[in-house]
Amino acid sequence: MTRVDFYVLEQDALMARLHYACRLTEKAHQRQHQVVLAVDNEQAAKELSEYMWQFKPESFVPHQLQTEATPAPIRIIWSEDDEQQHDILINLKNEVPAWFSRFQRVMEIVVQQEQCLKQTRENFQFYRD
Repeated sequence: MTRVDFYVLEQDALMARLHYACRLTEKAHQRQHQVVLAVDNEQAAKELSEYMWQFKPESFVPHQLQTEATPAPIRIIWSEDDEQQHDILINLKNEVPAWFSRFQRVMEIVVQQEQCLKQTRENFQFYRD
């Protein structure tokens, strides 16, 4: 069974959500986990990738976009998962990916922004059901 964790932040800025996702990814990578970050579109993936290189100057989080062939322990995807072996899904998409259950763990990050709260409540109900 997939474990689902919600991280509720006090901030209301969506950028806080990206920053926390990078922190979680860095921590998971240090513990040698394979991570997929799911976003809504290619532009969001590119922005997250760029931010991942900058969020912490002393950090190194090796990652790749789904269109890149170079293997990396962290993948940022925006369409269907390619089913490569990863054990953690950090869901930044608006909806729950249909393939979430193949991961050992799913992480959802919540900020105090109305649309994000609404969507996360719906995701919580989906996981609970």
